[in-house]
Amino acid sequence: MSYNSEEVAIRVNNVSKVYKIFDTAGKRFMYHMFHTKSGRNFVALDNVSFDVKRGESFGIIGRNGSGKSTMLQILAGIIKATSGEVEIHGKVAALLELGSGFNPESTGFENIYMNAAILGVPKDKIDSKVDEIIEFADIGDFVNQPVKTYSSGMFVRLAFAVAINVDADILLIDEALAVGDVFFRQKCYSKLNQLKEEGKTIILVSHGMNEVEQFCERALLLNKGRIAELGDSREVVKKYYILDIKKETEEEGEKKAEEQRQDRLTNTNEICDFGNWKIKEPLYYDLSQNTEIGNEKVHILKVGIFDSEGYAKRVFAQGEWAYFFAELEVKQHIDVPLWGIVLYDQKNIIVHGKDSLQLDCDVPPAVDKGNHIFVLQRIKMDLGIGDYTFDVGTATMDYHDYEKRPYRNQEEVNETMERLSTMAHVGNFSIHTKPVGDPMQLMFHGCADLPGDIKMVVKG
Repeated sequence: MSYNSEEVAIRVNNVSKVYKIFDTAGKRFMYHMFHTKSGRNFVALDNVSFDVKRGESFGIIGRNGSGKSTMLQILAGIIKATSGEVEIHGKVAALLELGSGFNPESTGFENIYMNAAILGVPKDKIDSKVDEIIEFADIGDFVNQPVKTYSSGMFVRLAFAVAINVDADILLIDEALAVGDVFFRQKCYSKLNQLKEEGKTIILVSHGMNEVEQFCERALLLNKGRIAELGDSREVVKKYYILDIKKETEEEGEKKAEEQRQDRLTNTNEICDFGNWKIKEPLYYDLSQNTEIGNEKVHILKVGIFDSEGYAKRVFAQGEWAYFFAELEVKQHIDVPLWGIVLYDQKNIIVHGKDSLQLDCDVPPAVDKGNHIFVLQRIKMDLGIGDYTFDVGTATMDYHDYEKRPYRNQEEVNETMERLSTMAHVGNFSIHTKPVGDPMQLMFHGCADLPGDIKMVVKG
């Protein structure tokens, strides 16, 4: 999308950034001193163009090494583009490395003035804002203590408070919203929303897809230095999650591949009797880089996450249902097939795990070699906002043992099971806030929304 010059805050036109990479320090020295031809080119950005409208919140996302931080540094004027043009209309404040200008021996109060000076804020301006900054940072009397005595959370809160209160037209933010606890992040978002209402332009680089989807109207997805998608933030985030998903339609010519895709889709939906639920968008995780651990009796062919309509999905609102679909190939005869999924949060802590034993689903007494098993596990995403990964696994047990499971404890059941195949870190997905009430509102504390009730009695 292109805007006229009066509407534009930032215009990037065919920007590229190329770095020289050297195998040794000696070759780097020879190149700079004697202009040798040693070294090779690394293209961090390749012919990138986009506009950002005044007052717009705009996200830049991508995998590690995609060029997003390089793009932000060019916009901040820290580095220069190798080619192309960048137009900046307004005063810029860059939140790239929070606290990089802090002196650990000086107090927080003293560092407010020093850091503000680095950001180009005159003393009289910071005088009028210092109380607001201290209140925002919420570090109490520690503002009068040396910064070296601060916890990491206090340090970044003060740094963010200084940077966010700079009177700039354009804010460039690189992962800064990951600082502090959830309450401080909410305060940051409230402040950013206030700045948006004041007409400020905000550029956010983040690995938190829920942040980008909720806060940014539009987004740019970079992949290996090139534009992979540009537009509505929800669509761009979706593209981010399926960027590395292996699409079977890419293996052959477009026409032939599309015909095969439709055949596979029709065949899968005919074979799988999941009631009214059918796959409408057959996009799966690329399992080629995952290690499957097992005894060669069952092979995991496909795993994907879909919504209630059968479309591939990687971002869910709290409380939405996610449909985990998998296809398994049976290499040797097995007894009762079992299937399960384990979810991990961004700290690699298990937050949920259930299998077909716990969910008491209908199972065949045995499956012969050559058959395929199609599994659909539905999970209600009553989880805290954030990014998650998941493992999948399959097992088997004798039908008579399966029938006796209600009368045995977990340890006894486990002894009768044969592990067939497991695959760790199959893929990832993201949870964002429930679309109810204030979007910044916490619907519960912690990592999961557990069922429960409260009773209250008042007696006079």
